[in-house]
Amino acid sequence: MILTFEGGPAIGKSTIANKLENSHGCYTIPEVNKLFGKENRISDLWYYQKQAQRWELALHNQESTVLSILDGDIFQPIWFSSLFPGKNSESFDETVNFYSEMMLQDKVGFPNAYIYFHAEERVRAKRERERSVILGRSQKSIEQKISRYCDFTTLQKQYFSDLKKEFPDLVIFLESNEIESTIQSILSFSKRQQNDHWKIFNFIVEWCRNKEPLR
Repeated sequence: MILTFEGGPAIGKSTIANKLENSHGCYTIPEVNKLFGKENRISDLWYYQKQAQRWELALHNQESTVLSILDGDIFQPIWFSSLFPGKNSESFDETVNFYSEMMLQDKVGFPNAYIYFHAEERVRAKRERERSVILGRSQKSIEQKISRYCDFTTLQKQYFSDLKKEFPDLVIFLESNEIESTIQSILSFSKRQQNDHWKIFNFIVEWCRNKEPLR
């Protein structure tokens, strides 16, 4: 079974994924920048191609492990570029066209389920401050990031809520609280009927086209 972990920054996705891998034999595919190196990014197209490679890794390992976990959505460039126009050199339509071609070639697809981790904003902000201090960021940059991603997290949660309304079995919301109980909840999930990949894809494209971007 393939699961994708999503949620706002500092919500605990990577911590939970790493714990599942180290203690329960799951296979985790980190986000692009961690897996391939942020300094190696030469273009948005390269970034999209690496997302397809992450999907290939998930497919390859799903039969030989308890869970194959994607730490971060491989379709993230679509909904991220719709919320933050101008952050990618590729336009929204170019991004969608790239993924459409990858879908036609069966090089990308959707997981059995998304696990969307959430917590109260004060909890997420506290975690962001703690990890940013460890990374040596300035107080000003920390507060700017918390403020910026507060709005982003709200829209991201709305995106996955709307996705769940349309495809109820595709998205599972879990509060990111106590790690061990969260992990046991994840391990208890049974394999779910997969929805039509093209129906999901077309839904998210239209959702993105109809949403107001963040400025």
